[in-house]
Amino acid sequence: MKTKLIYLMAIIFSLGIYNCDEADGGSSQSPPDASTFTSIEDLRNSLKPDPHVETVDPSGNFDVTGPDGTTISCIGNSILDSSGNTVSDDVIISLYEFNTLDKMILAKAPTTSNGDLLVTGGSFEVTAKNANTGEELEFSSWGCNCSLNIQTNPSTTHESQMVLFDGNTNNLDNNDLEVVDWNQADTDSSAWQGFFMAYGIDIGFSNCDVLYDMTGENGTQFEATVSGVTDYSNNVEVWLIIDDFPSVVMLTTVNSTPALESYAGTIPTGLNGTLVGIHIDDNNYLRFGSLQITVAGNDSFNVNVNYGTEAELVALVESLVN
Repeated sequence: MKTKLIYLMAIIFSLGIYNCDEADGGSSQSPPDASTFTSIEDLRNSLKPDPHVETVDPSGNFDVTGPDGTTISCIGNSILDSSGNTVSDDVIISLYEFNTLDKMILAKAPTTSNGDLLVTGGSFEVTAKNANTGEELEFSSWGCNCSLNIQTNPSTTHESQMVLFDGNTNNLDNNDLEVVDWNQADTDSSAWQGFFMAYGIDIGFSNCDVLYDMTGENGTQFEATVSGVTDYSNNVEVWLIIDDFPSVVMLTTVNSTPALESYAGTIPTGLNGTLVGIHIDDNNYLRFGSLQITVAGNDSFNVNVNYGTEAELVALVESLVN
């Protein structure tokens, strides 16, 4: 009896110590095995692929080719300053290549045009800067061309219809952050046998795409929630990777549910794909997850997310498109 009493007192004593620790702000749980970011913008800055950088003499013809095969070709004296004057100083060209769907997600370069789906063959971003003054520069009209290898495996029909689209970044997503949208460019371009070429490109974002033809389709929309999220205007993203043709969609509209939703009538009924949810929680920890879906019409999907590292997020996105 004495032994049992001593044992019971030991348990009570242990519980008392545990409760005191809790009252003093201690915790029995270890921090999650996850990367930390101050915001979703902080995560975005980390995820964006590094550019291929070259310094060129703009007085002569030059080519800049990235590691994935995208080439920017310019004739001499085609680099202009903000006043429209020809630049003679050396110029730093930075080329970001987004030739596959995973790189488009990591670079936050969705393939939609005013909400409509694009079938994509790849995209890129190019910038030019005066090597001496740091001034941001422009290409002259018809002074620079591009070529790229199509690596997204579109259908032969879609590929043959692909043209150049220019990206504009005067758009805000659900987090009130800049996101690119696409407008068909007024220029000559063509695609054939896995190769795309366009003439008269501009500084900034460009891509090789064709609008998805909704003729005969029953257009619908859907909404998506993310586990543990109540505020969809802060530190959360939802992406759709389409399986039926190469395209990635970022859901940027917050509805009254609350949830993030696609544009009305832009999603074909029966479309197959995978949703990717990304969230930075109140303690700055990264959470993410994915969900395979088939769109039946006006669906409500929920993506369960768990803690993880940035490297694990990148590996997940890569595994979903490769």
